[in-house]
Parts: sequence; structure tokens; C-alpha cells
Amino acid sequence: MMTDISQKLKSDIKVEDLKQENGILCCMNDYFISGDNQRYMKMYDWMSFFYDFGEKWIGRLKYGHAIDHLRTELMSRLEWKNNISVLYVSIGTGADLHYLPQGIDLKTIDLVGVDISMGMLKKCKKKMQKKTNLTLVQCPAEDLPFADNTFDIVFHIGGINFFNDKTRAMSEMLRVAKAGSKLLIADETADFVETQYKKSVFSKSYFEDKTVDLNAIEQCIPISVTEKKTELFWDNKFYGITFRKSN
Repeated sequence: MMTDISQKLKSDIKVEDLKQENGILCCMNDYFISGDNQRYMKMYDWMSFFYDFGEKWIGRLKYGHAIDHLRTELMSRLEWKNNISVLYVSIGTGADLHYLPQGIDLKTIDLVGVDISMGMLKKCKKKMQKKTNLTLVQCPAEDLPFADNTFDIVFHIGGINFFNDKTRAMSEMLRVAKAGSKLLIADETADFVETQYKKSVFSKSYFEDKTVDLNAIEQCIPISVTEKKTELFWDNKFYGITFRKSN
């Protein structure tokens, strides 16, 4: 299945009018490229050069197979099927896509990945382009360039803790999901930010004044959703919130 991105975009956005870099569509709204969004975009741009190496080897030495188990658990919370359309918000290097449930053929998925960091998107393309039918778009989560009710699955892992406008990002993900579909939002807990991000020489300067209020994040999800459920994973280092868009 090949992704026809032109059919997924809002009616006033044309593929031919968008800037492209290395085959990645750029749809950046400058209004949202400020504050924390800009701060972490820059952080992930330079971290992209060694991000996968650090996670694979340093993460494996420190945490064993805990990250693999976490990703398997998170992916199992979504309603995967072959031949569906999927939007991955903050796709990073795409590592979570290696952990889909058994029986799911990634090449049948009509997959779109978005991220604010061009550096991470370039790494994702290099790593995943031969394994998926993947279209990558650089854009902020608060301003997704896609039409309403477009994707069978929408999910986000890592980043929303420090988005400029969490409520708007949640609403945008719901807007582009099809009615009745299940969504997943996941990120690190305050415990992990304190014990990892604030201690690491690579990240501590970006997080020294930051914390995570999980209750406040839950409150950003519109009350119109159903089946809302919050779970803690990996010894309370990660949270996942699933919910369903109303019909």
C-alpha cells in the first residue's frame, strides 16, 4: 500500500506548494516554533546524530531489555490491523515501529510520521524507508496539516510533556483520527525526568527547570472521548493514556 499524502492533507494545502527536504515535506507554522517547541526541536536536531546509538547501547547497558518491553506494551494498546492508515506524531527515528503485534505486516500500513525535528525525520527516513510505505512531514503537533477523520490509528510517544500547547495538540490528534478509532498518548513520568534527563550531561541543561504533571496532561484530553485509561509502565518511568474518539 502506497501513501497518497495529497488525499490526506487539508483542502487548502497542496503538496506541490510545500517545501521538501530530502523527500520530507515541510509544513511548519512559525506561530508554534517558539518557546519549548523551539527549545526541544533544537535539542533533538543535534541529538539525532547519536540518538539511536545511545539508546541501543547505553540504554541496553543501563536498562537491559526494559525499553524493548515498554515499546511492545505500548504498541499492544492500539488496534492494529493490516491495510489501515496510521499517523505517528513525534515519530523520532521510528524505533517503535519495530514492535508491532505479531501478524501485522508493516508494508501494508499506509503510514504517515510527523515530527518537529528535521534531524530526527532524516534519521527515520534513512532507517525505515525500505521497511515501510512511509511519508514523513515536518510540522508541530499543534498544527497537523491533515484533513478531519483521516487516520484509523493516531498515536504519540515521547514529547507531549513539553509541547507549547498540549490541549491543542490533543485536539489536533483527535480531529484527524476517524470516528471510533483508538488513540494513544505516552511519555516519561516525572520520576524519569528527575532521575534521567536532569542527570544526563547531554540533556540536563534542557530540563533543569522542568517537571511532569500527569494529572494536568490528562486534563488536556477533551471530555468528549470515551474509554479513557491511564497506565504506568516500566516501574512507573512511563505513562500511557488511551482513549477512543466518539462516533
